Amino acid sequence: MSIIEASLTIVLNIIPILILIIPYFFIRKRLVGKIFLRIYLGVLIFYVIYWFLPIIFQTNITPENLEDPTNNQGFTFLAAHFGSLISLFAFYPLVTLPFIFFVAPFISILYVWNRLRKEEGSTQSNLKMLTYHFTESPIKRIRREIIRNDWSREKEILKLLIVLLPISLYLLRVILSVSGLETNPVITGETALGWFLEILFVYMAIFIFSIELLFSSQIALKGSYFGEAIRKQTYKSLYTVGAPISILSIILFVTQYLSSILIIIYFFAYFIMASVIFILFLKIFEPISILIFIKLIDWWKNKKDKIKRINYSNFYYPIILAFVAVLIFLILNMVGFQPLFYNIFGDGEYIIDSAKFVPPVNPTLSDAILFDLMIIFNFIVIELLPIIIMTVLLAFIMKYLKSIFLGFITYIPVIIIFSIIFLFLNVPPLIYFSPEEYWITGQISFTTLFNFNFYTLRTAALNANLTGVLGALALPYLYTRYIFNIIIWTLIIFYSKKSFKSKNIQIDDKNVEKVIFSTIRDYISFNDYIQEQAQYLITKKKEAIKDQIEKEREEIKDLLDLLEEDKLLDELKPEEENERKRFYYTLKYLFFNKFIDIWKPEFKYIFERAEKQGLYLIYDDGRGVFDYAFRSDSVQDPGLVSGMFSAITSFVKEMTKSTEALKKIDHGDITILLEYGDKIFGALFIKGTQSSEIRAPLKEFVQKFEEKYSDILKDWTGSLVHFKDVENNKLVEDIFKEE
Repeated sequence: MSIIEASLTIVLNIIPILILIIPYFFIRKRLVGKIFLRIYLGVLIFYVIYWFLPIIFQTNITPENLEDPTNNQGFTFLAAHFGSLISLFAFYPLVTLPFIFFVAPFISILYVWNRLRKEEGSTQSNLKMLTYHFTESPIKRIRREIIRNDWSREKEILKLLIVLLPISLYLLRVILSVSGLETNPVITGETALGWFLEILFVYMAIFIFSIELLFSSQIALKGSYFGEAIRKQTYKSLYTVGAPISILSIILFVTQYLSSILIIIYFFAYFIMASVIFILFLKIFEPISILIFIKLIDWWKNKKDKIKRINYSNFYYPIILAFVAVLIFLILNMVGFQPLFYNIFGDGEYIIDSAKFVPPVNPTLSDAILFDLMIIFNFIVIELLPIIIMTVLLAFIMKYLKSIFLGFITYIPVIIIFSIIFLFLNVPPLIYFSPEEYWITGQISFTTLFNFNFYTLRTAALNANLTGVLGALALPYLYTRYIFNIIIWTLIIFYSKKSFKSKNIQIDDKNVEKVIFSTIRDYISFNDYIQEQAQYLITKKKEAIKDQIEKEREEIKDLLDLLEEDKLLDELKPEEENERKRFYYTLKYLFFNKFIDIWKPEFKYIFERAEKQGLYLIYDDGRGVFDYAFRSDSVQDPGLVSGMFSAITSFVKEMTKSTEALKKIDHGDITILLEYGDKIFGALFIKGTQSSEIRAPLKEFVQKFEEKYSDILKDWTGSLVHFKDVENNKLVEDIFKEE
């Protein structure tokens, strides 16, 4: 290869990935720009692993000559090849990752059940004491987390996955050996290893994220965040035990498969690629996963009542929409996609055979282009189009149903039945159950471009039929991933335009019910309006135009004045029956004229009210940083308080030899809650029982205060002048205010 050919090869292989980054510079300051950057980084590492890394297997192989008789297909090949790469990458966020983020909440439920079972008292009584922190919509949380740009959790998860990599790879090799797939390591064993490695990663990621979910949902029992403890203990155990076992696994693996050292490098790289893509999309999918987890907990706590209250009156809506989805997909396939497929690819068998390493097939540049186009085409027809049709229609029908659960159990079975029928009729189904039979990789090739030899990796395929033990282990993923994708993408669409609001409702002198509401898009029916148990919340829109309000009649003005504070519907409804009917239409007028929002309950829980007294922020060496008194008669000397904590924490560590941080101090009817940052910790004095409603704001305040003064606290001299800011008092009031 000449210098000119080498330079041309490098430039042309890099150009597509450079072009892809251009849009980022125009949108980088917006949320969409930050999400685009995560997608681009995922594409970049996928590009390196799929486009360049396979070269390590083919250093001794003569590159194939992809003949181009017309001498004008080079740029078409570059475009098709990069398009197929994007299609292969898109499979991760569209199919693989949603499977992980949907299944993980169900695994988290098992951790919760185990924790409740071990706690003193019955499981059912402990279940009633579960609380969780959920105050904003999934979309709002995504925005907040991505703009915040904190990668600390992602780094921890990536480090843990890397520690577990050698163990998982050696385990996978043992599975292959037991299943007898190493008899032909060139074609069967290594290919099956590569394909199943993706599935094994999915199972590992589900396990890791189910633990993360306990932490990020801030689920608490009797005010204690047990998810945080489970996460810390699990990670510590895996680091302590996993690291030496991983080193031993690498030694054993290299000793046993010394001749396969290049394959080891490739699969290590592939696993790291999958791990990086997973953490890049973590904060995008995590909020909807938290919502699923909390909805499961809420259903568990109130299942008898929820089952009793399911309204089956509109059960046929999802069934009709399922038939519509099948019909739309069938028409698009029969009229558009199938004729187009056969017109471009014929029966497709020759193109697939041309992409395989097995001789005597000698692919031309046209064959390589057609295989890349086939990958793009299949991505659209098998993955993208069905997801769009099924989820958009189901999300549309959800707003007419009283039960999300009813929608899924009536809609999805119809789709599954028709998909199975279509498979028998050899028609592309909406849900593709058949496992892949080949593994996509790259093969060193060259073609003529600008009268120079241009070297690249053309998209190639290897047989990868999972059989025996490997096939059995793969079944849960292969046959449920598209079904779970329908559910999670429907929920993402359904909740994308919803806002969330929480309100505390006093039950008695001691207990409070916290209800989390979400906005509704259509006005409530009269039957729902007259029901006594319907806890609808009515709020005045902040953007309601004053001039428009002034033109309304006095009754409307008075009602809007009353709604300066959020009100439950039951608090507003007149007692007299005729007046109730008139009030129903008055609210309807306000709703459709965008004066008010109506919110319906999503989930709720009961907690015991505690009286806040004093808040103190203390530096890690015992010096006081900031204090705030919730009551004038509860002011304590900040110097004495900080000195007390310094002495207590030192004493506890010395006597118990524990590395765990002190989280709570009980003294008579006073409880002191402690939450820690990197350089400071917060101490909140309360009268009553601790709950997540008290601890969550404390944790949030410590985090926000430390973010605000991170530069000062890094090397703090002891000067308090930096923190004498009325904004800090306002921050306390905003965070600790009761809904």
